[in-house]
Amino acid sequence: GKYLCGFTNHKIDIEKQVNQFRCKEDDLFCLDFTKKIITSKIKNQIVILRRYDKSKQDDIKDIISSLNKYISEIQNCTSINEILGFEGTSAKLYFSGLSKLVHDDFHFDKRSKRPPKDPFNALISYGYSLLYNEVVLALNQVGLNSHAGFIHQNKLGHAALASDLMEQWRGPIVDSLVMKLINNNLISISDFTLNESTGGYYLSRKANNAFIKYYEEKIRSKNSYFRHANFPMSFRYSILFNIYELVRCLEDGNLDNYKTLTLR
Repeated sequence: GKYLCGFTNHKIDIEKQVNQFRCKEDDLFCLDFTKKIITSKIKNQIVILRRYDKSKQDDIKDIISSLNKYISEIQNCTSINEILGFEGTSAKLYFSGLSKLVHDDFHFDKRSKRPPKDPFNALISYGYSLLYNEVVLALNQVGLNSHAGFIHQNKLGHAALASDLMEQWRGPIVDSLVMKLINNNLISISDFTLNESTGGYYLSRKANNAFIKYYEEKIRSKNSYFRHANFPMSFRYSILFNIYELVRCLEDGNLDNYKTLTLR
């Protein structure tokens, strides 16, 4: 379950990385970037809850109301830690909402990882791992340093910038895919086994191959969420497009023209 290695073509663009590290030292730039990314993440969580709340449950409405309140609060935050506090609280609320909208077989109590303590969390964690490496590869292709982030702290072996950027993509790509697979019975509870020694749940080889196939279909599917682009693009290309837009903002240290992905 741990990342070991990968074959990548590291396209280092020193000019882009000079701009990147300059902005990394700019507290106001990092704060504005965090507000944009986390606001987008929570907005996407709201859309997903609404999509799957077919019976219009009152408790889901209450969760959405709280999430909207956190979005407003974030705009007035003066530190990244303050924003991350709202982000953590919103994540707990969001997953508590998803637990009410998923098939009974996949009901879960809370978000768990390393190892995931239930089949739902196993799928979510697996999807996030695939997405994380997707963003790392895109950053390498563009020439940025994937380890120099603006939100997440530096940590040995951790691609912090990839973790930063993937926050806006978690809901649109992974969460929506997992909900679709479960609610359409494309993945069943019998596809998982419990490892007694770790307490973690793991996919069978057959289901693992199926999940990768469905993930690949999702990442290649077209969308028009970046309306200013004026053309549909796959989620995979959307990630690349978003990073190139960030590069342009890094040149002058101004995020006014940086658009995050927000579901509608």
